[in-house]
Amino acid sequence: MTSRETIQAHWAHANARRWAEFAALLHPDLAYVCPQTREYAEGAVGYLEVFRTWPGDWVAEIQQLICESDRAVSIIEFRVGQERMTGISIFELAGGLITRVTDHWPEPYEPPPRATPLLRRRAA
Repeated sequence: MTSRETIQAHWAHANARRWAEFAALLHPDLAYVCPQTREYAEGAVGYLEVFRTWPGDWVAEIQQLICESDRAVSIIEFRVGQERMTGISIFELAGGLITRVTDHWPEPYEPPPRATPLLRRRAA
């Protein structure tokens, strides 16, 4: 799969809640960071849990996708009910698997309560 196909599959599987297929795109040692909220998850299991336990009936729609051989940037519209947010995700890949994701959310917010202990938050 190309980096474009991998990231398109990432969002498609997440939206469809196809967790086995989603997990198959992730390197076991994947690192996830969200600088704005200081949250991070270590490993594919942690990253999967971020999505699997996100509150509400959400959907992420790709607005723009820019890809290189081992990097990709997606800009999404993230919707939960009537709320809409823009998300910018920077993906790093190796061997066809996602190895690192850095999420940026341009609008300031405090993160919602999490249903997983695998997503932690750094001190301010």
